[in-house]
Amino acid sequence: MSAEERLYSLAAQLKMLEAYLNDLIAREATIVRFVQDARLAIDAIRGLDAKDGGDLYTLMPIGMGVYVHAKVSTKDKLLVSVGSGVAIEKSREDAIAYIESRVKELESALISISNQKQELQSRIEGVRGEMNSIMQQMQGEERQRQKG
Repeated sequence: MSAEERLYSLAAQLKMLEAYLNDLIAREATIVRFVQDARLAIDAIRGLDAKDGGDLYTLMPIGMGVYVHAKVSTKDKLLVSVGSGVAIEKSREDAIAYIESRVKELESALISISNQKQELQSRIEGVRGEMNSIMQQMQGEERQRQKG
C-alpha cells in the first residue's frame, strides 16, 4: 500500500473514530441529564414532608405546554414508572431507594463511557500521529525530488 493510500485509509479511520467519540459524548450528556433529573426527583419526594399538615398543590401538565392546578391527595404513595408503560405504587422511601439504585446504574454507565472515551481519544491521537508522520515523509520525498 502506497503512502498516499495509507493516508486515505487513516483519514477514513480517523473520521469513523471521531464520529464514535461524538456519539459517546452525546450519550454521556444524556446520562448526566438523567442523573440530574433523578436527583431532582429525590429532592422533590423528600420535599413532600415539608408541607406536613397543609394541603399540597402542584401544576399538572395536560399536554402542549398547558398545565392545570391540582391538589396532591396523598403524599405517602407514589407511582413509579418501571418501563414499558408500567407503573408501580411505592412508598416514598421505596421510591427514593428505587431512584437511587437507578442513579447508581447510570453512574456506572458514566464511568464506562468515560473509560471508552479515554481509550478512543488515545486511538485518535495515535492515528493522527501516524498521519502526520506519513505526511512529513511524503513532504520529505517531494523535497528530495525537487532538489534532484
